[in-house]
Amino acid sequence: MNEVVTLRNLHPSYNKGLILTRLGHDKLKTKLPEKVEEEFERLLSKAEQTLCLTAAYRVMSIEKVEASKIYLEDGTVFCGSGLAKLMEGCNQALLMLATGGKRIMELINELQRDGRMSEAVVIDAAASEITDSALDVVMAHMAQKLMPRARTLTRMRYSPGYGDFDITQQAAFYRLLEAQKYDLALNDAFLLIPEKSVFAIAGIAGGK
Repeated sequence: MNEVVTLRNLHPSYNKGLILTRLGHDKLKTKLPEKVEEEFERLLSKAEQTLCLTAAYRVMSIEKVEASKIYLEDGTVFCGSGLAKLMEGCNQALLMLATGGKRIMELINELQRDGRMSEAVVIDAAASEITDSALDVVMAHMAQKLMPRARTLTRMRYSPGYGDFDITQQAAFYRLLEAQKYDLALNDAFLLIPEKSVFAIAGIAGGK
């Protein structure tokens, strides 16, 4: 079983358009006024400066894939028909985490307390998208490592809470990725604390 690998101080590229989409803006229908766009850029920069992005990953063998379950080498079973379909033909799983750290939530909470709700909403959306983009860094890193061995990584990844991949399965990710080492906690609702943190899984196929 492979050890957990850590990637620290990440500065991923990200899609600003997806942040605007999170905020309910349709760039195809309306263009942001210049002053609004300047404020948006200022808040993006503030989010980037406040985030302290760390990612981690672990590669584990897949023992078996069924219609709605995948079985890992240590006996862990993940349930979900969408996930099982993604993993068809894969013999390993890439487990990942990304976290933006505590400071970003402190900033969002401070803005809310000060009544600066619109700023808080923009930074919240930006932090979610940028943290998720840290998983893109992990996948690009792994894809490059796999290429010389004629191995491939699934283009998609699944996170607990998506589709029928139940949020309760965050507990298995927490254990397997030793998430406590990254100052993450899991509450009674199986949500990660600090909030701008995410788990995900992708599949690996091809030659050994």
